[in-house]
Amino acid sequence: MVVSPGYTDPVKFADGSPCGTSHIDAQGTNPIGDQTRNAARHQAERVVRMAAALKQGLAA
Repeated sequence: MVVSPGYTDPVKFADGSPCGTSHIDAQGTNPIGDQTRNAARHQAERVVRMAAALKQGLAA
């Protein structure tokens, strides 16, 4: 299942990518920051919500 986050939350405007969260670590020299963590958290929560909605729809 592909659930792109789009611009569904203000964290995605800060992150800058409606296609999904990404991070370039520059061979370990660029640690993951709060902005990326928040964007990933939002994307994960969105996937869980969509999966729950699909499951509920199948049960109905």
